Amino acid sequence: MKKPVVIVAAVLLLLFAFSILIYPTPYRYLEFERDGIRYIVKENVITGHTQFYAPGTGWVDDRTE
Repeated sequence: MKKPVVIVAAVLLLLFAFSILIYPTPYRYLEFERDGIRYIVKENVITGHTQFYAPGTGWVDDRTE
């Protein structure tokens, strides 16, 4: 009888930990296409800071700030 209770409690604990620690990231990822080139943009939803992904370089700050 104790074993099913322990399993259910462990699953609930793992779901709770996932929902608190992993799921809510501070970034929103957007994808834009301009002149046939696809750009990936990362926006911090708290500060509004944006970066775009440049292949070979990585995440680069938006120069319009």
